[in-house]
Amino acid sequence: MARRYSVNGNATNTASSTLPLITLISTPAVRPQLYDLILGSDATPADNAAKYVIQRCTAAGTAGSSITPQAIDPGDPAAVTTSGLATFSVGPTLTASAFMLQFAHNQRATFRWVAAPQSNIILPATSANGIAILPTVVGGSAFNAVASLLFEE
Repeated sequence: MARRYSVNGNATNTASSTLPLITLISTPAVRPQLYDLILGSDATPADNAAKYVIQRCTAAGTAGSSITPQAIDPGDPAAVTTSGLATFSVGPTLTASAFMLQFAHNQRATFRWVAAPQSNIILPATSANGIAILPTVVGGSAFNAVASLLFEE
């Protein structure tokens, strides 16, 4: 059975097609698979909206901070996969038109995506390759986005 982990973070969802809110980055040792994503906001309720994409990347970029993945089962070893959280000073190298998922989100709601059977978003077993979650459009004002990504290796 695969080992399962979570990464959690929050950042302001300033619209950008190059600087993500959060990344999940692989290594040659594993092929991580994203199977659950939860996105919401803890800001004062308002009618702001955003469009997010999950896009493949071939270089990790320079994140504002690193997130240590937490094992769902405390008996599992530390994850090999890494994660970065905004504010990125250098964005990851995004793969053109390689969008794995696109969704709209209103600040007053919580969005959850759970992979259908055999539909996990699979990262390659390649150094510094992965996925980036980008807020490509923000309608109204930018707001604090809170994200949880569940993945397995």
